[in-house]
Amino acid sequence: MSRIYRHPTKPTVDIPQLDLLTFLFGQSFPLNSNFSHREADDALVLHADAADPSNRVTKATLRSLTQRIAHGLRAHFDIGAHGPNTDIVTVISGGQVLIPAAFFGIIAAGGVYSAASPSSTPADLARQVRIGTSRLVIADRAHAGVAREAAAQCGLDADRVVLVLDSSPGRWSLKSLDGSMDALSDQTLEWERVTDPKTLEESVITILWSSGTTGLPKGVQLSHLNLVAETYITALSAREWLVREFETNPSFVPTPYRTLGHLPVSHIAGLFGYILGPMYSAGTVFWLPRYSWPDLLRYAERHEITVFYTVPSIFLRIAKDPAAVRAFRFIEGASTGAAPMDAALQRAASAKLGEGGKEPVRIGQTWGLSETTGAVTAMPRGDADADAYGSLSPVLPGVELRIVDEEMRDVEEGEEGELLVRSVLVTRGYFRNEDATRAAFRDGWFCTGDVGVVREGRFYLVDRKKEILKYKGQQVAPAELENVLFAHPRVHEAAVIGVPAPDDPGNDLPRAYVVVDDRGKVTAEEIAEYVRARVAPYKQLRGGVVFVDEIPKNAVGKNLRRDLRERAKREMRETGAKL
Repeated sequence: MSRIYRHPTKPTVDIPQLDLLTFLFGQSFPLNSNFSHREADDALVLHADAADPSNRVTKATLRSLTQRIAHGLRAHFDIGAHGPNTDIVTVISGGQVLIPAAFFGIIAAGGVYSAASPSSTPADLARQVRIGTSRLVIADRAHAGVAREAAAQCGLDADRVVLVLDSSPGRWSLKSLDGSMDALSDQTLEWERVTDPKTLEESVITILWSSGTTGLPKGVQLSHLNLVAETYITALSAREWLVREFETNPSFVPTPYRTLGHLPVSHIAGLFGYILGPMYSAGTVFWLPRYSWPDLLRYAERHEITVFYTVPSIFLRIAKDPAAVRAFRFIEGASTGAAPMDAALQRAASAKLGEGGKEPVRIGQTWGLSETTGAVTAMPRGDADADAYGSLSPVLPGVELRIVDEEMRDVEEGEEGELLVRSVLVTRGYFRNEDATRAAFRDGWFCTGDVGVVREGRFYLVDRKKEILKYKGQQVAPAELENVLFAHPRVHEAAVIGVPAPDDPGNDLPRAYVVVDDRGKVTAEEIAEYVRARVAPYKQLRGGVVFVDEIPKNAVGKNLRRDLRERAKREMRETGAKL
């Protein structure tokens, strides 16, 4: 019999049967008979340039921009003229105030938004354009050259099919490379209102490309229903908390929702965290064109950021930099995802947030993938479980979760296994990749490829299944060793991979690549000894410790262990070892 984990009070949820744009731009949903939540009125500033907040977009302006871009794309490029879910537009851009309008405008025209990582090379982008059969590429100024070269590699007329999205103050435009055409039209096009449940479920309005940390990216297809459900479900606990606050204190005034856009919108964290979630919660996003640590500190403080989601590698910097206390003193809600965070780092980073606030801030660990439209676990607002550090948050309403072994048998509590998900949040499959889609599903359950465990009723993420190392029959999770390394006072970053044992290629020897603050003050042997004192004997860094200047990462901050494995092969060849 299956052991299925569900939300304790909301195993199912009635999702609004609306298309994404009507849901966000035109609806208000009551929380109870006494309190109706208004997502965002027309005058609210939804998006602003962090460096120049006078360059901003209200909800009313965003609606107008959406309709104008929709008209321009339809009139000049026939986007949506061939029917819904057909015409794919690839977008490569850093953060800017017009990127939400481009996203919504493509969907309003009847097209499909296909997100490209801002770290893409011309070859990467060209491959995505070919696989995704894109008819148009939208780029910001910083990536216009990459888009031009990618279009040329695809045999396309770059001057015609590459548009440059410019959010500069007083110069908003969506012009062709040669400047002859502006798709930010003076006319508007209304989006199609959709309420048919089957159409909402089967639609494809967004393609996000998997991070590709272990192989080539796959196109994750997301529907109106997926995106509406994720936005609606993840807001439920915050809304219930608001109701309780209002019932306790009728004069209660919620703190304004302000966040900092620093992760790429090509990733589900950026798409949901900056375009969908804040709009539904009446929040303001201050945009950075790209992540940099000095800018993150500067603008978090300047704009008094109250809500913050980022990856563990950035929370590690927050934990280790005293300047973070002042920069993040207004934080009331914080969360992380994309990789496991252990209890020590979670406590250390949480201690830097919300100084002077009404109550301590604890970073909540969400877990999810592009294939699950983002989070399927989240920490409820107001949760006070002091023993939950290091664990994932509870399962969201409307989500079912299993943990199984290699034979798809449910494991007992305390045993590790692969996490499976069944929910309205799960993708219907990968774009034009039936083999990958079939491999990802078993009897209606999505196989996430993540290894997890339940202890005392709490979920813990171990690592990606493909990343787990094997040493003398024992399993070693690189993420666990990385979290141990993060706690060393000299370590700024770390990544662990396995290298084959020279005398027994079937065994993986853990090797750590480490960035330290001063190589003259710590040795590789000291780092190895630090780990040795804190983990079991079979988890020792038998593959060695290598100091590096930086850890390769993808655009959202995940360690690219495959790049380090290639480096390890070169290092072992140079020392005469054979893989």
